[in-house]
Amino acid sequence: MVIEEISEIDMAGKELLIVTGATGGLGKEISMYFAALATKDKGLYPILCCRNKDRAEELRECVEILGLSSNDYAIFLTDLSSSSSVDELATRIKSLNLPIRVLVNNAGSMFGNYQTNAEGIEMNMAVNFYAPARLGEMLASNVAHKGSIVNVVSLTRKHVDIESGFLKGNPNLYTRLGNYSKSKLALSVFTADMAARYPNIHINGVDPGVMNTKMIKMDRWFDKLADYLFRPFTLKPSQALKGIQAAYQNTADVSGYVFTRKKYFPMEKKTANHPLRQLIQATVCNSVK
Repeated sequence: MVIEEISEIDMAGKELLIVTGATGGLGKEISMYFAALATKDKGLYPILCCRNKDRAEELRECVEILGLSSNDYAIFLTDLSSSSSVDELATRIKSLNLPIRVLVNNAGSMFGNYQTNAEGIEMNMAVNFYAPARLGEMLASNVAHKGSIVNVVSLTRKHVDIESGFLKGNPNLYTRLGNYSKSKLALSVFTADMAARYPNIHINGVDPGVMNTKMIKMDRWFDKLADYLFRPFTLKPSQALKGIQAAYQNTADVSGYVFTRKKYFPMEKKTANHPLRQLIQATVCNSVK
């Protein structure tokens, strides 16, 4: 059974390992990594967050094969395209009154055409920027000293820019990759901003590289050849996991950095000092209770 209520479980002394997008390619790898950690350290309690109940049940079966019982972890259903759902998730986690060892904001989507959520936020921005930024901001006070918030970003942030109306975007200028990249730029700017505002915890980005997942879809007829030539050079999610592991372990004790599979480096200055940094911060923080 997918656990939705865990208040009756003895949670004393535990720390939380949280991941969103828990059933996707990289998300499932992170979920299994957290489950493996929890089998070795009973002080760790994974909370795996996803949208689809059927896929959540499949994840439950995989996790319990590793030896975790239903009392050793939780799966929470949430829709990160909705701010009210994000708020409900944060409230549920905060109600546990347990320190967070790590929150990995992994959930992400790339939408084929321009669309908005109920609040009028362009969907790439809603899922890839606003949800993780809002969740991180709401849970920052619950992160353990030297615990981590890890935001999955993208190299594509370096090839786009955003303007003051970035939340809604321009439907006449919409492209799948372009708007996805803008949402990851906004998240990267917010990651650097949070790192400066919360010096007692680690807040970093992870650039996992281009992965061979369902997010990469090439639907037009002339993309088939490009897909055939390009996809063999993409990474398996298990390879991309290395960046997440490095950010979680964070042996260098850094914040405001970007981790990849092989190295880590400070967030580039043009992103960290983006002209819209204060606006991006206010967009999230002014509405967080």
